[in-house]
Amino acid sequence: MRITFVYLDLAATDPTYTGYFCHGIAALSAILKKAGHKTSLIQLTKAIPEEEFQEKVRVLNPDLIGFSSTAHVFPFVIKYAKAAKKAIDVPIICGGVHPTICPEEVIKDENIDMICRGEGDLAMEELCQKMESGQSIEAVKNIWSKKRNKIFKNELRPLITNLDELPYPDREIFDYANLNLEKRGVGTFMFSRGCPYQCTFCCESTLRKLYLNSQTYYRFRSPRSVVFEIKETIGKYPFIKFIRLDDDLLFARMDWVKEFVPLYKKEINLPFSSDIRVNLMTEELLHLLREAGGHLLRVGVESGDNFILKEILNKGITVKQIKRAFKTAKEKGFKVQAYNMIGLPGEGPKEILETIKLNAEIKADLSVVSIFYPYKGTNLYELCLKKGYFKEKDAELPKNYYSYSVLSLPTIRREQISFFFNYFHLLKKFYSYLFKIPFSRSLIFLAGKTLSFRYAPELISAIFNPLRITKRKVFKILKKEVRQDTEAIGS
Repeated sequence: MRITFVYLDLAATDPTYTGYFCHGIAALSAILKKAGHKTSLIQLTKAIPEEEFQEKVRVLNPDLIGFSSTAHVFPFVIKYAKAAKKAIDVPIICGGVHPTICPEEVIKDENIDMICRGEGDLAMEELCQKMESGQSIEAVKNIWSKKRNKIFKNELRPLITNLDELPYPDREIFDYANLNLEKRGVGTFMFSRGCPYQCTFCCESTLRKLYLNSQTYYRFRSPRSVVFEIKETIGKYPFIKFIRLDDDLLFARMDWVKEFVPLYKKEINLPFSSDIRVNLMTEELLHLLREAGGHLLRVGVESGDNFILKEILNKGITVKQIKRAFKTAKEKGFKVQAYNMIGLPGEGPKEILETIKLNAEIKADLSVVSIFYPYKGTNLYELCLKKGYFKEKDAELPKNYYSYSVLSLPTIRREQISFFFNYFHLLKKFYSYLFKIPFSRSLIFLAGKTLSFRYAPELISAIFNPLRITKRKVFKILKKEVRQDTEAIGS
């Protein structure tokens, strides 16, 4: 059976972007190939005319088309699923986090015949086997399907508890050597599923509740399996000189880390980057990771205000912990990247400025900032609806995390949110400079008062407009900093 996956990789704004390695599609392709099926991929890094997409589908001539969808991508899924149906009369299935959390919204689209909820590995394997042999697919767990205007809604199968049993992801389905990071020698990997934390802006807590065996929701491969996959991959693709670990949380268990470090150092011995939580950044863990080749840590700072961190985001960390974690990481020789969000419920100019000042104080090597969006399936989505911060039918979904705020907050204007987003990096540099000046407390206070002014965006724009040439130069520098890939730091 021939299955074509469609990966609408459309969030990037960089015109030189050539695509990201999608672990989910690679995992599904691997298990389907192992079962004897043929897989192919259409990866779009920019929107293309429907006619061009239809020609790609006709050339591949699949028996099943599978779209992967997030909330941001779903409008494009609707567009290209319709185009695919006109080009070739085969079933279309949609999987990913959006159909898992919002199944009714996705299955009602007339061009989507099935959705896959939750983990797709075993579900897609069973579905394709039944389709190929002509058996009924109406009872395949994790799959919702339509037949004669009736929707068959099947329950979820238990989570896969032993990830080592799954085949390694299929990288060959991608134009692997030309992907955005890989063409620069960076190989991306993911070895775990789930997260044990309960952050209110994330859908993990909702996903966990879907499964009967949710006590095993957070799982990871064995250190030996992890190292073997990396070794096999760099053997096949020797241009990989840097390892990027894409897991939300891989280094949560010290016994796992202690087994991983000597294996990785002996068999791989390449520098790597990883995401990590502030509360896990102990001296012992950072020492081990540095010993193994740890180079860059990507840390969820999110906010510089303790109330926002605790009461709004439920992060389980404090500003004091963030400062200590960054200080320890820097002392160990790590580069450290900070993820930040602005435009959160309960947040005003003062809280956003605290986030900017914190990024300056901790000396983040790279600060990534996004504008908060209340995703379905999260606690903050429910809070925003309850408080009347937005009406879902009126809130157009932005293309990505960097577009604009959809919320009408009583604490801050949307124009102010956009202002702080656009000037985040410049203000970080500004505060970094002020922190170096002796007796600068009064200057910092004055700057805060000025920037917190309700109409500061309009005022500052009026000042900058006569200096457009200088403004362009400033933004050119900032744009370069923002686009700088995390793995390029120090390379």
